[in-house]
Amino acid sequence: MSSDPDRVDDAAAAPSVPSAWLLERAISAWQQLRASMLSDEELIMDENAIAFALKQADAADPRDLLAAVIDACVWAERHAVEAKLLKNEYADRQHRYEQRLEMMRVLIEQIMRAIPVEKFPAKLARAAIVDAPQSLLVIDEGLIADEWFKVERTLRRGDLRDHLKETGEIMAGATLSNGGTALRLTKVK
Repeated sequence: MSSDPDRVDDAAAAPSVPSAWLLERAISAWQQLRASMLSDEELIMDENAIAFALKQADAADPRDLLAAVIDACVWAERHAVEAKLLKNEYADRQHRYEQRLEMMRVLIEQIMRAIPVEKFPAKLARAAIVDAPQSLLVIDEGLIADEWFKVERTLRRGDLRDHLKETGEIMAGATLSNGGTALRLTKVK
């Protein structure tokens, strides 16, 4: 058992013996998760902090195991946030490249019309002035028949939940759950 002074020992608060069956299920789930994650080459190569926390976990004491998995969870969340930031950064970068591409296409067309040439080869591509296909010009949507519009039906789940909570109304097709319990991880500061 770990001797971490900051760790809350809930066994002192509730002197109940955990079920051997539940412990066995938890350890089995841990072993499956560990085997799955440690065989993941990307985890081992890119996610060293998570892999280290999982390798350090010792299934001999469920409290040490729990602490290691909680710490690995925090690292996984940090990497998810980091990946989201990278995704946004790359989306911004993609947008900038698309804008540059459009400006350069306009410039190429202006130069070709000014020279004038209809085709011009370069090392990586060949530019050509060609006939564009016909496109739709909408003058007044109100005059267009309904058959040409797409209507999407979307359930406003949050509003419906709030309505059922506030009014207690019994409604066919929807009801409120019992709630149950949920895991909350609060990071240590």
